[in-house]
Amino acid sequence: MRTIDYSGKKVNYFPLSLASGKAFCNRRNELKRIHYNLKNKNATLLISPRRYGKTSLALQAFESIQWPYAHIDLYKALSEEDIAHFILNGIGQLLGKIESTPQKLIKVASDFFTGLQLKFAVEKYGLSVELSQKDKRPVDLILAALERLDAHVLKRKKQAILFLDEFQVLAEVVNNNRIEAAIREAGQKTKAVCYVFSGSNRHLIESMFNDKKRPFYHLCDQLIVKRMHRSHYIPYLTHAAQERWSRTLSESGMEVIFEVTELHPYYLNKLCSLIWQKEQSPNAQDVYEIWHQHVNENKSSVEREFSLLRLNQRKLLLQLALNQEIKMPFSKKYALQWSMSSTSIHRAMASLIEKDYVLIDEEGNYKILDPLLKAVLSE
Repeated sequence: MRTIDYSGKKVNYFPLSLASGKAFCNRRNELKRIHYNLKNKNATLLISPRRYGKTSLALQAFESIQWPYAHIDLYKALSEEDIAHFILNGIGQLLGKIESTPQKLIKVASDFFTGLQLKFAVEKYGLSVELSQKDKRPVDLILAALERLDAHVLKRKKQAILFLDEFQVLAEVVNNNRIEAAIREAGQKTKAVCYVFSGSNRHLIESMFNDKKRPFYHLCDQLIVKRMHRSHYIPYLTHAAQERWSRTLSESGMEVIFEVTELHPYYLNKLCSLIWQKEQSPNAQDVYEIWHQHVNENKSSVEREFSLLRLNQRKLLLQLALNQEIKMPFSKKYALQWSMSSTSIHRAMASLIEKDYVLIDEEGNYKILDPLLKAVLSE
């Protein structure tokens, strides 16, 4: 999309990936809470569905506190070895931010990895680390490296952050709790390294952190990242409109944005990125048309994903798309209306909630989480 000149710099107010700097909207309370946890060495767990902005929130908190950090994204990990590889390379990245010159980094790395049977190389953004065929068990490497990292950061009289993103992958690819236990041990003993975790599969991540039998039980302050209130967006959109068209967006146009996107962070940004390409400030009807065009352009891919679901799951999603408020979907009323047994409704709904197709709002209504999916199904 077209960027806007702001204080001499080009700003994309509606990024579709990570939002930072002037493109980061509000989240003041969440930032304060993360900062408090970091300063007090409290581990933090961020939970939200995908595309709610939790990664942007974490990185914004780290940038504003100005501590060196490593962002370790576990999304592509498929094995214990992959988990170890990503964590060790994150540590290498962090060491590169702590040491001021490549020469110092090489010396630190030589000492740091002694006895771990790892290969390393200095790169632009720190160290790249490679596991050899004679490595110790991944869990032993992870624990040793985390403990050495804390000792090094403490020795350098600094504070640092390890951010383990999409942490629920650990529960998906590892069939025991050894790595969880190792990371917990390091997190409990830490004196200089702060731990932040995030997860987008609420069912898996909550089972990891809320099950008394699991290592991470009661380790973290859990922060649920929700959709922001419209009042947080109004000044942001007003400012962006003034920069783009030298006038504010109409109140009715803004209300349509909130209505069709349901304040879902990704879709609000997506719709606004399309609106802000227009040469003139759009009215409410223009906003509706831009949204419906986006829906039509993505209809095939949405229908393809929908077709892969089980029959009863599709039935429920169709009903939720057509009914705005459903508070007791397991009642006899809906069982008769939808020609499904209560047991089938329970089973299908549980699966849809687990897969983040359905959410239960604060009023107890069962709703489709994705406004694009809802728009396609309600046509």
